[in-house]
Amino acid sequence: MRVKSLLILLGSLCTVYCCDAQDELNELTVDRPGIAETPFTVEPGMYQFEVGFDYFKRYNGELYNLPVALFRTGISNSAELRIASRNLQDHTEGKNFAGLSPLSVGVKVHIVKQNEWIPETDILVDLSFPVSSSISQPSKLGHDIFLLFQNDFYPNMAINYNVGLIWDGILQTPFFSGSFCFNYLPTRRFGLFAEYFTYANEIYPWEHGLDGGFTYLLLPHFQVDLSGGFSMIEQENNFFVSTGFSIRLQKNHLRSKQQLH
Repeated sequence: MRVKSLLILLGSLCTVYCCDAQDELNELTVDRPGIAETPFTVEPGMYQFEVGFDYFKRYNGELYNLPVALFRTGISNSAELRIASRNLQDHTEGKNFAGLSPLSVGVKVHIVKQNEWIPETDILVDLSFPVSSSISQPSKLGHDIFLLFQNDFYPNMAINYNVGLIWDGILQTPFFSGSFCFNYLPTRRFGLFAEYFTYANEIYPWEHGLDGGFTYLLLPHFQVDLSGGFSMIEQENNFFVSTGFSIRLQKNHLRSKQQLH
């Protein structure tokens, strides 16, 4: 019953807020489903929700994100606020845990506009806060910093790539992260991507992987996605699959509805 009510609510929101949208979502303006983040920020007065459901078959067990959610809203013409968390189910290494992951709060700031070969460039900074005393929560703050790049190849191809450093609040050790993604939009509504990613650390084994998938724009401000991929850690295979949706709401629509009532 709750699932049915949620679907009805989402459908109503899409009908009300997306019918006269001017700035459509597409694969290049959302930060899912791939690993690489895009160097574009949500404009002030817009609220963007990106929700996914993930399954990971790791070499040492299974993981689920049911769901993982990211909220984005513009705080200036070149910066956005981001809040993210996930409901984690961890069945790796004999664990049987279910609960919230740390809360991530951050900002993405646009710093360079693309000019010929010079890529569109943003910087992304996040802090991770514990939200309970469970084993999934860090004892100290975690943080990460990324540089996000993109080169567009008019009219329907682009590459976006990230480099960054992640400080894990649980393991208390830094990880290097890198990703490179090729995007192709054969139509206005349909997008495809293929991506390489890596996580590297001085203590733990490196992880390298490939993933890919597609996005489909059902409505101007409502997009669905499906993706999957694999990675390797010391010759051990890992697999994952993800599906989700992204929705953008505009502040002026919310005000209009309030005035009507």
